[in-house]
Amino acid sequence: MKRIHKIEIKNFKTFQQKQKFEINSKNMLVYGANGSGKSSLFWALYTFLQSSIKTDEDVQKYFKYFVESDKSTHQSLRNVYLVEDENSYIELTSIDKTSKKKDVYKISFKDINTNNADDTLIQELNLASDFINYKVLANFYKVTHKNAINLWPVFEHDIFPFLTEGTIVWLDKIKDLTKDVPRTPSGKVVSQKRREYFENSLNTLNEEITNLLEEIERNANDFLKKHFFNNKDKIFIHLDFTKKFKFSNVRNHLWDNEYQRHNELNIKLWIEIVDDNNDKKKIERPHSFLHESMLTRIAIAIRIGALRTRPLKEAKFQILVLDDLLISLDMSNRMEVVRMILNKEYKPELSFFDKFQKIILTHDKGLFNLIRRHTDKEEWVYYNFTKDERDNSAPKIKEDLTPLQKAVKRFEEDEFENCGNELRKESERILTEFLDPEMKLINKDFESLGERLEKAFNKLSSQRLQKFKQIFLTKIDIEKLKKIKINYAEDVDLTKDEKTTLDILKTRIFDFLIDFNEKKNRKELLINETKEILDRLMNSASHHTDNPLYSSELKEAIEKIKNLKDILQKD
Repeated sequence: MKRIHKIEIKNFKTFQQKQKFEINSKNMLVYGANGSGKSSLFWALYTFLQSSIKTDEDVQKYFKYFVESDKSTHQSLRNVYLVEDENSYIELTSIDKTSKKKDVYKISFKDINTNNADDTLIQELNLASDFINYKVLANFYKVTHKNAINLWPVFEHDIFPFLTEGTIVWLDKIKDLTKDVPRTPSGKVVSQKRREYFENSLNTLNEEITNLLEEIERNANDFLKKHFFNNKDKIFIHLDFTKKFKFSNVRNHLWDNEYQRHNELNIKLWIEIVDDNNDKKKIERPHSFLHESMLTRIAIAIRIGALRTRPLKEAKFQILVLDDLLISLDMSNRMEVVRMILNKEYKPELSFFDKFQKIILTHDKGLFNLIRRHTDKEEWVYYNFTKDERDNSAPKIKEDLTPLQKAVKRFEEDEFENCGNELRKESERILTEFLDPEMKLINKDFESLGERLEKAFNKLSSQRLQKFKQIFLTKIDIEKLKKIKINYAEDVDLTKDEKTTLDILKTRIFDFLIDFNEKKNRKELLINETKEILDRLMNSASHHTDNPLYSSELKEAIEKIKNLKDILQKD
């Protein structure tokens, strides 16, 4: 399995000079306000992967120095504020998690090694990965009310390029067959016999596209039902290939005219709504009937449906990049999608998400904090992007520290009140994650830190009771179980297997009692100590009092919070 080890970007879009992202094979979560550079990272990665299926000339155009009078430079993505001789590039270092071998790939005007025939790693990464942002989802329903939704442009741009049939990319397969009709050396259309053969090939292609859409439709409806509607039939998505490839539109070179192509090819999206009587109502124009949140769910389901259609099992390197994907959803629905992507409940049908190295970008600080609260710093890195919109300076990028890390830093800087505030935040984060590991209690009534500590104490007690039941409520005959108090080894009424069972049970009893008391005392003591910390230190850090914050007490508090985190995470 391969992962991204490091990303380095210089003078590309918002980024100026050199910016390094030391990911170290982990997933990545980024917070930044609009305009701070998040989308620049999204498009840097997208451009990098797409370069693997482009010619050198097609890649170089992104790194040319922009000149208004030179149209060949108008697709340049290099930073516009830099002088001509400044280099611009995107570099990615991959690492094999087993062998630890690293490989460096780079694209710039001078250097391109992502599209080599003898090293197809980035080509494979491109085919196995996916990029979704809010604009991509909006394209699913960006149409006037008088028209039906035509998803051909979405499939052409965002889905067909990432679907494969064997080693063949679906978009390449479609374009190769439909770029033109068969012609004579002089340019005339061939005879009727050869025309019929070509038309049969078009019919076969149209049928294959129809079959593919049916598979995506099944996957999308399955996803929508299971993960948005609690396994209930509420909405059915339909993808109909209503306008197909014909001899006439291929003869007119439809790939030379995007407007013509998007008018003459049509994948119609329509839905059926299931009412309370289980009757279905056909909705020809969903964008005129449904609110944006529901349309976003449908768009996500189709994208995930396409993702599940792809043969990802053999991929050794794949990333999933999401940029403000959930911008049109309220917080509870956003967290529903996040739970799916993180597969917090370890559902087998969502296990395909586990294969991706994830990069999530958001401008919503609340969402950033919630995702961070329910992810592990051993598996994730966290970044904070900021930019002053009053000037043309580069974004400021730094790793985002946890409240505990900030508390340690504030302690070292003698900022004791700030240290106490960060310890409070860390305590809330630890307890929230322990009490709600599957993120199902978002938007519930506010609970104080003291209330959460009490709930954590009760949950630990409940877990001990459950463990006791698992160990001791056995199916052993009660009369035989009573013999555990005597020297049953000499009992002639017991078989050898029954004596062995009692031996095992006796050992488990003593192991449990020792472990129970050790952990019980340690956990309950730690909960009580945390309550004392709350009263003595954290409250005085949050409110004005005459009680000074002594460094020795804060140092002890930091260690107690670390211990609380370790113990609760183990449980």
